Amino acid sequence: MDLIYTGKVTGELTQQLVESYADSLKDPIAAEQTDEFTKWKILYATNRLQETNARGEMGYTNEFGTALAYGTGQVRISSKNRSDLKTKVIQTLWQGAPAPEGQVEISTLTPTTETPFLESLNALLERSPQKDVLVFVHGFNVNFPSAVTRAAQIANDLPFNGAVVCYSWPSQGGVEKYLLDGQVANASVEPMVQFLETLVSSVPKGTKINIMVHSMGNRVVMRAMNRLPEHFRQTKPFQNVILAAPDVGVSEFKELSPAIIAQSNRVTLYSGSGDVALVASKAVNQERRAGDSREPLILEGIETIDVSAVDTSFMSHSYYGSNRAVLSDLFALLKQDSSAADRKWLLSKNYSGRNYWAFEKEPPEIKKVRSTSL
Repeated sequence: MDLIYTGKVTGELTQQLVESYADSLKDPIAAEQTDEFTKWKILYATNRLQETNARGEMGYTNEFGTALAYGTGQVRISSKNRSDLKTKVIQTLWQGAPAPEGQVEISTLTPTTETPFLESLNALLERSPQKDVLVFVHGFNVNFPSAVTRAAQIANDLPFNGAVVCYSWPSQGGVEKYLLDGQVANASVEPMVQFLETLVSSVPKGTKINIMVHSMGNRVVMRAMNRLPEHFRQTKPFQNVILAAPDVGVSEFKELSPAIIAQSNRVTLYSGSGDVALVASKAVNQERRAGDSREPLILEGIETIDVSAVDTSFMSHSYYGSNRAVLSDLFALLKQDSSAADRKWLLSKNYSGRNYWAFEKEPPEIKKVRSTSL
């Protein structure tokens, strides 16, 4: 990979990239591509209440269900041009995946029970080149359709070629319902405990379980992981736990973190200094949030990544799924198992004697390739 820094992207480098990333960029086993759409199979679990509307369409409300519900969603993302392997390498690692053109929509939802859900998951894992699954958990102000389509977009944009599961807790939907969402998140902890226990016990040994959670969803996941069985700390069933823009108070985050670290091979905290949502949350909760990097939260056993230099989005709260540089970083983390120290676009920084990481204004690899024709 040193060739990247020579200022010339040669045919040799292109071939090196293809060979290095070939396994992690094989065609996604959860996606089918046509001339017009990429159709993603997204497995889901939820503690929302199921409903059927007046048109006979099945969905899930913002109310609690009496038990965990499971199913499969088909999500269509417009895709006019089918990319070959070389293009995928370039788009993902050096440019970031572009936003999908046109509509992103759920074409079908098929509810099922726990056993068929797990059978579908294991069938996907059997075909997965790296035997991995990405579990996405959304944050505050997200309804069920938005949760499922967001999971598909992330999988599509990385790209992720393993199994994809969306867990949706019954966020009430609406900025004005923030405080109520906090109560709902706490009430959703026990269903999440049940889901995680079932997931870990039902997939083959050695499966790489990656959890990616955003904003207030961190309260659900972190509290749930602190209630998992003691043996999880010895077996470390989770490959990656990615805590993106966590809307969790710093004191609670510090209290909950040891269990997360003990159960995971790697824990990553993404934070930013311009996150308007977390600034507002601090005012409401009277405590700085863990995802606010103006004073970086640095804990032993967690790799803290400051995205401030590359995130220019409105409110700076959803960079985990839309920022090109962050998507490239997530790919290296999830699909290449690269530590922060190995991701050369990250700069090592120090705060109060502790080490953390930060993006440059733009990852250097992206600069090199954009300025050189392939």
